[in-house]
Amino acid sequence: MKNFNFVIAILFLLIFLPIVSADDFFDTYSGADNYWDGQKAITNKEFEDAIDTLQAKQKKKEARQKKRKIKKISGGGTSLHSGLDPMSEIHEQETLKCDKEEGQLLNIPVDIVIDGNILDKGFYNVYIEEDNEKNVYIAFYQSQFLKGKVKAYTTQDDFGAETLDFVKYIPYNEDYIKIVAGSLKHNAYTYVKYIQPD
Repeated sequence: MKNFNFVIAILFLLIFLPIVSADDFFDTYSGADNYWDGQKAITNKEFEDAIDTLQAKQKKKEARQKKRKIKKISGGGTSLHSGLDPMSEIHEQETLKCDKEEGQLLNIPVDIVIDGNILDKGFYNVYIEEDNEKNVYIAFYQSQFLKGKVKAYTTQDDFGAETLDFVKYIPYNEDYIKIVAGSLKHNAYTYVKYIQPD
């Protein structure tokens, strides 16, 4: 019975199915060539105007994103330095001026005594400073905090350093170490008392 139903279904499809030839199939799509007939041709000027408009929108979008990023980084406030306007371009900003030269990093392995205060062993940023009376000092900083300053003597000796900016310590005797430093303006040295490690 199943075979009989299958044969009847096939005969039904063959009888009632319209016969479609390949020519009829392609004839129904002959209008595909004419789909763009109603469109207007674009001139070069109109194309360039459209591109300019897209580029302007892109620049506005980038400016908004930059503004949001600056606001997010700065917390929405303004900079303390007047030359750092968040809205100005980076290349337009003047560089921040610092009256101090860049210090040199020194690792002091022992505790030292400066003006009766103990400076713990560790890393210090060392500067050569000059006051109004032309006295020269070697100053020890950690971060932006001055930890100690000791009077130094200027010299023409570069202590065998290969660069203009240098700082190092030299063991002097059982109680003192010699700290030598150099910069573009001065070469200086001083003696500081150190505490014997236990």
